Amino acid sequence: MHQHDATMTLYELMYAVIPNLNTAERLVCNTLDSLINASENPLDIVKRTEQRQAFNLEVHRVRMNIEHLLSRYRNDVDEVLRTQGGVKGPRIQPDALEADAIQSAIDMYQHVRAFQRGERRHPVPRR
Repeated sequence: MHQHDATMTLYELMYAVIPNLNTAERLVCNTLDSLINASENPLDIVKRTEQRQAFNLEVHRVRMNIEHLLSRYRNDVDEVLRTQGGVKGPRIQPDALEADAIQSAIDMYQHVRAFQRGERRHPVPRR
């Protein structure tokens, strides 16, 4: 388990990790779509299309595992939502796949932020 997971509350997962994953997904997909649409080289189009498919598959894997975790905490999730974050919920105890998904979501967002700051050349995180 990663250090982030051991101390993360349900609130942090719901109000930081998931929105950041959404932001990363939007930026990467928009960037790849722009590169695909602007490219006149068929090999570049194929490469970017494959990158987009691989990224979408990775995001799907992450979301499925996070959804599994949220379903295990359904009552707590409902309470956090009902109180609009007033209740932070318990510290989550993810299984190995859920912990990996959370770390992947965090890593994706950090990679995208580094790309936005010009610290990375590629918008697509590599696993």
